[in-house]
Amino acid sequence: MSTLQKIRLILLVCISILLQVHLSAQRQSDVVWAGNSFFSTPWEAPFRNFLLVFNEDSLEYIDNETPIVLSGLDSRAAYSDRNGNFKFASNGWRLVNSAGEILSYKLWRDDMLWPGGSSDTSLVSLSKGPLFLEDPGDSNRVYLFYGQYKTIYPTWPSVFTSINYDLFFTYALLDVSNQSLINQNNVVLTDTTSVSDAVAVRHGNGRDWWILKPGIYTNEFYVALLDPSGLSEMEKITIPGLVPREQTYTVSHFTQDGNTFIHFTGLGPKWVQRYDFDRCSGTLSNPQETDLTGLFREQDPCNFTISPDGSKFYAVRLNYNDSTYIPGTYQYDFETDILSQTSERTGLAFLTPNFKEILFFTRLVPNTITDLYFSSINNPNAAGENCDVEYFKYEVHNFPYMLYSPNFANYRLGPLLGSECDPLTTNSLLVQKELKKSVDVFPNPNHGILNIKVNNTSNKENKICIHNALGQVVYSQVNLENQLQLNMLELQLKSGIYWVTVEAENQLLRKKFVFSN
Repeated sequence: MSTLQKIRLILLVCISILLQVHLSAQRQSDVVWAGNSFFSTPWEAPFRNFLLVFNEDSLEYIDNETPIVLSGLDSRAAYSDRNGNFKFASNGWRLVNSAGEILSYKLWRDDMLWPGGSSDTSLVSLSKGPLFLEDPGDSNRVYLFYGQYKTIYPTWPSVFTSINYDLFFTYALLDVSNQSLINQNNVVLTDTTSVSDAVAVRHGNGRDWWILKPGIYTNEFYVALLDPSGLSEMEKITIPGLVPREQTYTVSHFTQDGNTFIHFTGLGPKWVQRYDFDRCSGTLSNPQETDLTGLFREQDPCNFTISPDGSKFYAVRLNYNDSTYIPGTYQYDFETDILSQTSERTGLAFLTPNFKEILFFTRLVPNTITDLYFSSINNPNAAGENCDVEYFKYEVHNFPYMLYSPNFANYRLGPLLGSECDPLTTNSLLVQKELKKSVDVFPNPNHGILNIKVNNTSNKENKICIHNALGQVVYSQVNLENQLQLNMLELQLKSGIYWVTVEAENQLLRKKFVFSN
């Protein structure tokens, strides 16, 4: 083994140890807010809501006396700091902190009225929605993304007489240390999209976030990258080969490893799509679509929860007094195409933030408002009876019913070590420091002529690529010199953030620049 190989091995081991320590402290999604202030009796404030606090391995404890009061029948999200201390909760309409202080009575625009027209903002219950993401450039700042929807009556042929569509996709900025609101109503998308559904997954560098939001048709998605410079423009992606079916009330999930994206249509005819997801480029590929219309009725709620590895999903059938259609919680196996009943009860809730179990709401005595519990699917990756249902595992004091799963991102997902999109660890910063190799890009910001210079390398054959903010290659060539000059205007690129990647002597060197035309 050469000296360089030994250095790289030592660095890789050190980085792996540091990453384990770092990821063990990533507890920003470990608190789940449950309960519902919509039910005014028998629980008076502050005991209508409660918190489930998880750690790496289990449910750590239940806080039954949290002071927050929010309606969350449909929509809920919570944020805790890196040590798992609860900081914020929102249903996409109101925002509160851990002390129960209302930071915003209405996150929506002034011209967007509450659906139904009521002025009572304490009981607003919205569809699946808000998403908290830590600012990749400032751990004391948090983004809260949320949709703002309106009922639309289509003029084109439609399976719906009326549809709720998001008219705006927006975010608020929050201060963690002061538990305060910095600003709200920052609009990032004005195209109509599926109501409230938005999910995020770590970029391959382990720091930034890819954000995906479904469009109003089953073959379109909007994708953006959140990095220290902010949120990139949301790019509309149309999936070739898929029928553009109209959709609303959708639910989307990423698998635990972030490599698979699973999307469910909601109200009306039901379909599920699975995609391979590239955490480096943010691209969807290999679409696989399954028709669920014969398995679930149009009226069944869009409460679809996936297993951690994405091989199964769990959903509920409601009771229609039909002997041919048995209600309960069901598991569908993508590999065998088998639908099996896992429970006669229909209170499916969510996959826990540590990806260990799926919890669903159950009553000890049916149709009562006492003796309330979360039951557990202890091994959700296993097929059929092997998924191990454990009834009445966690007793709760307040009403925990959920129509949609809590929305959270997997903060424990680390970088793709050794990959070309991992400039934060082995491929770039540490190895560059050891070998004193670097790449210069100037002028930056750039308005036309871009100079790329590779320093301290004897190899004249350098592979140079330029990626846009979505990780897509917009320029590539093998250069025989250590310096290259490009006319950016001739490439007909949009204004935005770009990355130069240089492969020199088996190393990847990266530099970000801003282009404005």
